[in-house]
Amino acid sequence: MQIPIKKTLDKIPGGMMVVPLFLGVLVNTFCPQVLKIGGFTTALFSSAASSTILACFMFLIGSQINFKLAPKALKKGALLITGKFIVGAGIGIFVGKVFGPAGVLGLSPLAILAALTNCNGGLYASLASQYGDETDVGAYALLSLKDGPFFTLVALGASGLAQVPFMALVGVLVPIIIGMILGNIDSDMRKFLGSSKMLLIPFFSFPLGAGMNLGTIINAGGPGILLGIIASFTGIGAFVLLKIFKEEPIIGLATGSTAGNAVATPAVVAAADPSIVAIAAIATAQVAAACVISAILCPFIVSFVFKMLQKNKVKKLNSEATA
Repeated sequence: MQIPIKKTLDKIPGGMMVVPLFLGVLVNTFCPQVLKIGGFTTALFSSAASSTILACFMFLIGSQINFKLAPKALKKGALLITGKFIVGAGIGIFVGKVFGPAGVLGLSPLAILAALTNCNGGLYASLASQYGDETDVGAYALLSLKDGPFFTLVALGASGLAQVPFMALVGVLVPIIIGMILGNIDSDMRKFLGSSKMLLIPFFSFPLGAGMNLGTIINAGGPGILLGIIASFTGIGAFVLLKIFKEEPIIGLATGSTAGNAVATPAVVAAADPSIVAIAAIATAQVAAACVISAILCPFIVSFVFKMLQKNKVKKLNSEATA
């Protein structure tokens, strides 16, 4: 008896990413002991596996980037960072200026800035490979600058207390660069490696989900869920910038998420500024909830807008043909 799993996943927006990720969340929530069996099971399915598999994915993606296209990838990366930061920091700073450190609707400026000034790199890479081209995926190399608390501290006016995590950026770039070199010196290797990249998406999606827990949503309550919903739409800034600079804009919406490492940002910021220690714990739970909510919503938003833009293109071509 055949079960159409692949066809079903293809019908779900970002299904190859979202479904394994959500299954990982469920397993870690209700039976986390399964992930601690050890051996190959833990090595493949626990949250620790996501980094290695994602690194392999970055290598394969790098192999598909033509050296001639690298400048375009960097340009897109800069636009993605700028657009995302303008929206995320703008919302956080506005709330801080108008409502003060306590924030509004249960959300402090700390929680807002920690959740909205970065994005889930793995989710972006997956969506970029599905809805964009190799330069969109290559833009991740520069987009990785958003990892860590740096941009949050900048937005809080405390950039002097932090340094850009340069070695972390180098660590992201090395697999991509090696893949680029290999793919550019041998076209056969480029074809071989390119045929494998989509296979890894569910394999790093499940471990990413296994690092999350549904309990974080409950602990964070309504404000955490609201923060996740807001985060899902922060890609609009990058979308607009890409459109202004006459690039295909859809991938800008793929930055509408919160990175898993953002959960640690409130504690890091509190260490730099002791005056916000009291709200750091609540902010941490809310940011964790935003990670889960945005990881689920963002692919649906990207897929919906992509289909809408495709329909508009078809209508435009048909009208031009009949004119």
